[in-house]
Amino acid sequence: LGMVKMMSQTVENRLILNLFEGRHFQLTFNTGLNNLDSQWAGLLIFDDSGQVLSANRRADNLLGISLSRVGIESLFKVSLLELLNQPEGLPFALQAAGRNRFHCLLKRPRQVPIQARIFAEAPARPAPASADAVSLNTLHFGDSRVEKAVRQAERLLEKDIPLLIHGETGVGKEVFVKALHQASSRSKQAFIAVNCAAIPAELVESELFGYEKGAFTGASQKGSIGLIRKADKGTLFLDEIGDMPLPTQARLLRVLQERCVQPVGSSELFPVDIRIISATNRSLREQVQLGRFREDLYYRIGGLTLELPPLRERSDKQALFKRIWEQHRESGQWAGLSRDVQELFERHPWPGNLRQVSSVMQVALAMAEEQPIRAEHLPDDFFVDLDMEPATSHEPPGDIDLQDTPDLHRQLKAVGGNISLLARRLGVSRNTLYKRLRQLDT
Repeated sequence: LGMVKMMSQTVENRLILNLFEGRHFQLTFNTGLNNLDSQWAGLLIFDDSGQVLSANRRADNLLGISLSRVGIESLFKVSLLELLNQPEGLPFALQAAGRNRFHCLLKRPRQVPIQARIFAEAPARPAPASADAVSLNTLHFGDSRVEKAVRQAERLLEKDIPLLIHGETGVGKEVFVKALHQASSRSKQAFIAVNCAAIPAELVESELFGYEKGAFTGASQKGSIGLIRKADKGTLFLDEIGDMPLPTQARLLRVLQERCVQPVGSSELFPVDIRIISATNRSLREQVQLGRFREDLYYRIGGLTLELPPLRERSDKQALFKRIWEQHRESGQWAGLSRDVQELFERHPWPGNLRQVSSVMQVALAMAEEQPIRAEHLPDDFFVDLDMEPATSHEPPGDIDLQDTPDLHRQLKAVGGNISLLARRLGVSRNTLYKRLRQLDT
C-alpha cells in the first residue's frame, strides 16, 4: 500500500507539472530541508498575480486547508513581491499563515509574464512573433458580435483613437489586443501588457511611470524607466483599468494629454509615442457614478468601446472548442472530442469563458492520452456548473440491456440531457450509460 501511495503521489505531481511547468511559478515546500526533492513535498503552482492555479494533495495536508481559489499571500506570511524576489534554486524559509514553518524552493516560468517582469526590472523587448500567433481574421468563427468588434477595430488600427475593450474575465481581451498590435504598423515594437489589478496599489505609479534612483525606500539604485516608456513606439495594454487607484488615474490622464512621462522623484519630462488600449470587466460608467473612476479619464480612454461577448452567448462555440483543442494537443495526438463531450460543452455555461475552456481541455488531453476525450476525462469542477456529479471510470458497471432501451435517446431528451438523472432512473452507473449511448450511436 505504501508503494501504491508513493506511485499515486508521483503521478499526481507529474500531471500537475506537465500541465503548468514552464508557464507559471512553482513553489515546492516541506517540513525538512533534506526532503524538498521528495515526491511527498508540497507543490503549488501560482500565476504572476499570486493566484494558486494548482496544488497537490500533500500541499493541502501540510497547510491544513483547501487550496481551491486562494492567493499565495493568504497562505504564507510574505508579500507577493518578496516571494517573487527569492533566489531561484536556493532554499529559503517561509512562515505559514498558521504556526508551521517550511523550507521552500521557487522555480520561475521559462516565459516570464509581464507582471513578473515588473518586479524583476527586466528590459522590455519587442513582442516576439509566436508560431501560433492569433491574427484578427482568426478571432471569430462566425459570431456576428465578435466579427463586428474585429471590423471596427481594424478601421482604427492606425488612428489615434483610444480603444476600450469590455468583457467578462476570460473572454480573450488580451488575445484580441495582441492581434491588433500584430496587425498594426507597431508590430515590430514592444507590446507591454499590465494587469492593473495585479500590481500592489503602492507600486502602481512607480511601475507605470518609472522612478529616479533613491526616490523611495527600497527603490533600485539604478532607477527605472517604467512600463509606459518601455512601450515607447509600441502598444501599452492596460488590463483591468477599473482597478487603477484614483491618484494614478490623474497621472495617467496627464500622460495621455501631454504625451510625456514624469518619473516618481524627478522633475524631468520624457516624451513617449504609445498606443494605449484599455480593458475592463466592470462597467466604468457605474464606477464613474460611484466616484471610483475619473470621468475625464473615462472619456479619454473610451474613444471607441468594443464589447466581447461571453462564451455562452457566442454562436461559434463548436468551432472555438476545436480551435482550442488543436492549440493544446501534442504533436501526433489524434484524440478528438466524443459526441457526449461535445454536447456537454455546448450546454455548459462556461463562467470562466475561453480561459476555462483552455484549462478543461488541457486536463482532458492529459487524462485521455490518445483516446477520444470522454466525460470521465473531464475535471470534477466542470460538472459543478452543470449541476451534475463528476463522471468516473471507477464506478461499477451497471447491467443494462441495449435491446430493452431502443428509446434511450428519447429518454435522455426527456430529462433535458441530464446524464446523471437518467442514470439514476435506469439504476445504472453514469459511466455505463455513456458507454451504451456510444454503442447506440455506432
